[in-house]
Amino acid sequence: MASSIIKLAQIGTLESRKHLFAKVSELVVADLDQRTEQELALFSDVILKLYDTGSLTDRAALALKLASLTTIPHDLACRIAEDDITVAMPVLADCPVLTQEDLLDFAQRFSQPHLQAIARREDLSTDVSDALAARNDRTVNRLLAGNRHIRLSRETMLLFVKQAEEDPVLLEDLALRSDLSPAACRALLPLVSDEGKKRLHSLIEGSLTQEQLDQIARLKALRRQFGPALANPDMAQLWQEAERANMTVDELMILLLQDGRFDHAVELLGTRGRTSLKALKDAVYDDKQDLVIKTAAKSGLETATFALFSKARCDHLKRPAAQGSEWTLAYKRHLEGLAEVRQSRCNDFQANRGRKPRPLQQVSPPQAAE
Repeated sequence: MASSIIKLAQIGTLESRKHLFAKVSELVVADLDQRTEQELALFSDVILKLYDTGSLTDRAALALKLASLTTIPHDLACRIAEDDITVAMPVLADCPVLTQEDLLDFAQRFSQPHLQAIARREDLSTDVSDALAARNDRTVNRLLAGNRHIRLSRETMLLFVKQAEEDPVLLEDLALRSDLSPAACRALLPLVSDEGKKRLHSLIEGSLTQEQLDQIARLKALRRQFGPALANPDMAQLWQEAERANMTVDELMILLLQDGRFDHAVELLGTRGRTSLKALKDAVYDDKQDLVIKTAAKSGLETATFALFSKARCDHLKRPAAQGSEWTLAYKRHLEGLAEVRQSRCNDFQANRGRKPRPLQQVSPPQAAE
């Protein structure tokens, strides 16, 4: 490898420099985790001199390898960030050595595709997000509104509220943010659905957490992803599709309950909990909570999801709401009991591991009769 690199450097043609870029990149990237900062700095000096001769494919491959590296030389990171978007994307979106000052500079002068990559970053300051919003690109603003890892300034938030009047996608993402000010919430109230109004009132009252908002956003994304396929009445097939999409049983259960498909929710429990559907339906309709609780536990249902299932059951069968609370409490206790049993077994196993085996006792031979 070293001799071929030297030969390429000696030739000095444009084509040889292109190959030299590829060879030097390959040499460094092959053992990237073993490279010292000094070696990377030297590599950066060489590769920057060759950068304009590297092919688009080779530059893109190099950027992808270096994007998440905390020791990538700053000058090289900035050079890659200014490249074609197919090369710059991973560095703009993730590179940790780019400072807020770098990002602010980029936000003021880079192309729209580059801005879209920056808007996905989880470390944007309000100065950078303000500069991005000032470029007035619809896709960039949608990405900023949907980026719940960052905080938006009051000015940008109010700008987005105004734009949301004519942009339903922006409106949907904006209404799910946890950093909405009371003023922004009130401005959004006339624009959203009844469900959205409840969410915004909860935000004003401070009763919705970011985790809950993230779950709402995730469920909306799953609905868009599945589309008509979500209406499949075959729960075994639907669950297979859900698994392929990395959907959890809790998420699918919530979507079914939101759509009023209670019987399908029962069938999903039976499928996941390996319980006879007839036996499970009888238990659900005849108030036999033990089988339902054990099946839900085998399905891996979280307590909060079981609470939704219990409430939907009461609504569906016209049972008192208090019964739903009783079932949820019983389910919580059942899960706690299972956890205690697992912990006890783990403790016993650990204790037995440290215990030396008792030596076998020698059995004395029988005494001969005198």
